[in-house]
Amino acid sequence: MAGEEAFDKGFPTMSFDSILVPHDGSPEAAKALGCAAWLAPRLRATLHVLESSAEPASDLLAAIDAHQAKLVVMTARGASASAGVEPGRRMGRAGEVLIRESTVPVVLLPVHYREALPWTSMLVAASGEPAADQALEAALQLATALGLELDVFYCESPRTKAQALGEYADAVHHEYGERLQELVRRAAARRPAEERGCIGQVLLCRGDPADELLAQVAQRRAGVVALGWHGTLGAGRALLLKRLLDEAECPLLLVRHAARPASRLKVGEELQRAAG
Repeated sequence: MAGEEAFDKGFPTMSFDSILVPHDGSPEAAKALGCAAWLAPRLRATLHVLESSAEPASDLLAAIDAHQAKLVVMTARGASASAGVEPGRRMGRAGEVLIRESTVPVVLLPVHYREALPWTSMLVAASGEPAADQALEAALQLATALGLELDVFYCESPRTKAQALGEYADAVHHEYGERLQELVRRAAARRPAEERGCIGQVLLCRGDPADELLAQVAQRRAGVVALGWHGTLGAGRALLLKRLLDEAECPLLLVRHAARPASRLKVGEELQRAAG
C-alpha cells in the first residue's frame, strides 16, 4: 500500500509464545486440543492445558495470568454441548466470562466447528472502529507467524457506511473502495511492512454483514475469521459474533477492544476531510 515506508518504526510486538487450552474432559472441549497442538509448534509456543475444577471461569482467568498466556484456544461450549444440555446455547458460562473479562486474544471454536488443518488463509472483519483495528493488528501478527494470506472484509450497510467511510449522496462505489483501502492502511499503520505484506485482498461487499461474511468464509474456505468486539453478548449487541457462533464452521479469533494511548483512526466526516 502507498505510504507504507512512513510507518516502519516503533512497532508494538505481540508474541504468541504461551497458549492456554481449558479442557473439561468432554469430546467437545477436546476439539480445541487439536487446534492448539497444531498452533503451538508453528508459533514456538508452550502449550498449557487447564483441567476443569469447581470454578472454571475464575480458574481460567487466573491461569492466563499465571502462565502469561498470549492466546487462549477453546470451544464455545464443552461438557454441556457433548451431553446435549441447553442445545440452543451459543456459549458456555466459562467462555462468556473469558471473552467478557480477558483482553487476551481467543481462538474460539463454534458449536458447528469442523477441523480443517492446516489453515492457509484468514479473513478479518473491518469496521473502522478501534476494536476492529486492534483485531487487524493481532491478525497481521498471527498470519505472519503462520504464513497465512490475510484478506480484509468490509460490508457496506447504511450504518457502517456512515460510521467509517463517510456518507454523501453522490458517492460512487469505487470511491468507497478507495476509502476502504485508506481505512485499512491507517488501521495497519502500527505494524511493520513485513506483516502488512500478508494482506491479500480488501473486499467491499453490500448487504447484511453476517450473511456476506459467512458467504465469503465459504467461498474462500477461510481457516479462521478475526474480529474485534466490545465484550458483551447482551440483547441487541454483538449481532455479527452471535451469527458466527450459530453458523460458522471455522475458528473465530476474537480480539477484545482495550483502551490505549494512541492516535485514533479518522472515521466518518474526519476521514472524508483528511482524504480531501
